[in-house]
Parts: sequence; C-alpha cells; structure tokens
Amino acid sequence: MAPTIQETSFVKQLAANDRPTREKALSSLQTYLCSGRTFTTIELLKIWKGLFFCIFHTDRPIPQQRLSKSLASLLLPLPTTLFLPFIHAFWKTIIQYWSQIPSLRLDKYLYLLRQYIAHSFKYLQQHAWNGELVAGYLELLDGFNEGKSEHGVGALSVSDGKVPDGVRYHVLDVWVDGLVETEGWDGFEVMRPVERLRTEGRTKAVRERAGGVMVDERLKGDQDMGGGDEEDEFAGFEE
Repeated sequence: MAPTIQETSFVKQLAANDRPTREKALSSLQTYLCSGRTFTTIELLKIWKGLFFCIFHTDRPIPQQRLSKSLASLLLPLPTTLFLPFIHAFWKTIIQYWSQIPSLRLDKYLYLLRQYIAHSFKYLQQHAWNGELVAGYLELLDGFNEGKSEHGVGALSVSDGKVPDGVRYHVLDVWVDGLVETEGWDGFEVMRPVERLRTEGRTKAVRERAGGVMVDERLKGDQDMGGGDEEDEFAGFEE
C-alpha cells in the first residue's frame, strides 16, 4: 500500500536549508504523485495543506521563490487524469487559507500564484491545448459550471462571494504574463473567464481590473491563436 501524506517526510523536507535535501524531497513528491495510484480529493487537499504551510514557514525571498517554482514544476509531469484534481486542491487550499495569510507573508503566496498560472498554461501547451483539458481548466477557474463540475472552485468566479477579491486581482494581474510564455493558444477561449469578469464581475473594481487585462497589448502580438493569419488574431471581445 502506498504511504499516506502523513507517513511521508518530503513535504517538510521541501523547506530544508540544504539544496540536496530539497531536491530529493521534490523528486519523492513527484514520484508519489506520478505513481499511477488514484488520489482522493481529501488526500490531495491534505498534500496541499502541508505544502501551504511549508511555504508559510519558509523564510527569505530566494528560498521562498525557489520553493514556489519547485512546487509549480510538479504540474508538468502529472498524468492528465490528475491535472485538474491537483489544480482544484491547490486553488481550494489557497482560497480557504487566504484570509489567514499575514500581510508580511503575502508576497510569497502572490509569487506562488504567479508560478501556478504560468505552469498551468505550460502544461496545457505541453498537451497541445487539448480542448477537454483547456475547457476543464477554465471551468475550474471561472466556476461557470460550478455544481456541475466536480473540480469547480471559482478563483475567477463572477459571483462567488467566498473567493477573496485579492485572489481574483492577482490572477488577473498575472494571467497574460503566464499566457505569453507559451504558444499556440486560442485567445478567444483562454480569455473568456477574464471577459466574463469584465462584464459580469460582482464589483466595479473587479470589472475594471479585468477590463485592463482584456486590452493588454501583448494579446495582439505574434502568438498563434488558432487562426494563423493576422486578420484572424485575437483583438479582444466586442462590446
């Protein structure tokens, strides 16, 4: 029988001071997640609770950033069957504990969110922007099918009052940053959660923040957004 998260030491070792211990712990966690076993929602939430507080207790900017990058890199080798459940556990944990993060520790979590947005897009590119994966990921974030989808958490939900606006703001702030690190995305598809917030967001501040993202000049660059020709490139949604 595979060990439970309580029986493993790699979560605590990820915050160790020496690099070999950290790298060994990360490798152990990757092996654990990619072992082919089926993880329950509770098991994944326990893993992420441990990782959340591992970051909480990691001091100094460089180790904090290194740990966040390491945790985001866990996404890339995941089997497609585990990608959405793992992301769901990540966002559910972030949303649950966000209000408990002291202001002096907030930067490390903002950096973690940045890394997870970027690596999620990298994962989708790695899987050729598979339509089912992309749709599932976007539904998870915007909560559009919440109640119908087992993975919906609504980090970009237009109406879920349980989601702190601070989470929405930062996801909006780093959305295009992560997106432009990849290629081949369909702008009309991947920007829909942001567009929904622009038109349906529950507060004016959220709507305005989303509106600013929608006019980001980088969205009109040379990315292959599915059309290929210049006239087919994504140039924002019509009013």
